[in-house]
Amino acid sequence: MTLGIDVLAAVLSRLQGILVTVSIVTMMAAMGTRMTPGDVRRTTREYNLVSRWVLANLVVVPLFAVFFSAVFGIGESILLGLLLVAVAPGAPFIPQLVALAGEDSQEAVRFTAALTVVATVTVPLLVAGALAVLDAETGFSPWRFLLPLLLVLVVPLVIGLAVRARWPAAGARVGPRLFALSNAALLAALVIVVVLDTGAMLRALAVLFGTGALLVIALFVLVTIGIGWLAGSPDPKSRRILALGTAGRNVNVALFIAVTAFPERNADASIVVFALLMFAVSVGVALYWQRNPRSGATTAGGNVPDGPP
Repeated sequence: MTLGIDVLAAVLSRLQGILVTVSIVTMMAAMGTRMTPGDVRRTTREYNLVSRWVLANLVVVPLFAVFFSAVFGIGESILLGLLLVAVAPGAPFIPQLVALAGEDSQEAVRFTAALTVVATVTVPLLVAGALAVLDAETGFSPWRFLLPLLLVLVVPLVIGLAVRARWPAAGARVGPRLFALSNAALLAALVIVVVLDTGAMLRALAVLFGTGALLVIALFVLVTIGIGWLAGSPDPKSRRILALGTAGRNVNVALFIAVTAFPERNADASIVVFALLMFAVSVGVALYWQRNPRSGATTAGGNVPDGPP
């Protein structure tokens, strides 16, 4: 009986890794089908705005994660989960949040894609750097993740762009299906996290509630929104987009690192909890902004992309 349970656990663990990879690949390919060569050229020309996205997401947010970890003294598995989501920008649902807030979702698509490409190199380096600063002994080697992240993030995006450029109608049809597949794969992976180690999930929740770490994580999400808002200045049009874009951390990438680099650390359970809080707080802020549009803003109607809910 014990042997059968162990075999089932090994199969589910392997399936979880496959689902996370499928979710990332299909999400990036779908994002590529929503962009054109003109979007790429426009993004590369907007140096000032791109630099603000990069600074907020890849420098300030990880530094605040290290600061929060040091000040609040959260547990090891929760600490690792927080660091992984902090260094992984570009959540696939950012365009939907931006549209919900009544802003330009296509701009969010362009910069989310650009941020994810940059993160291919920075994520493993930032993970290693954050762990070194906090003196966490994990034996993590960033170099072994550079090629895998390139394959699951950049290559599918380029393929999606190529499909959109060569066969626009096919790209328009396949994009929503890829987004749906990405959502389904990520949801299944999150369910496996709970099923595979319910005890770890319950312990993570108990620690979060018992130590106040739940409030710390919620506060961290609000701080990331504030970081994006400040980085979006002086362009009022970009503030809300960058605020929601900075709050939206890429759970897919965080899980990919967690299940491949730290399978014994139970960081995936913390990532699930963070994802729920991140989504709840971000949606709440987006709905508030929807009801309080900025001066001169257009409604999101017609801008909502065919992506994750």
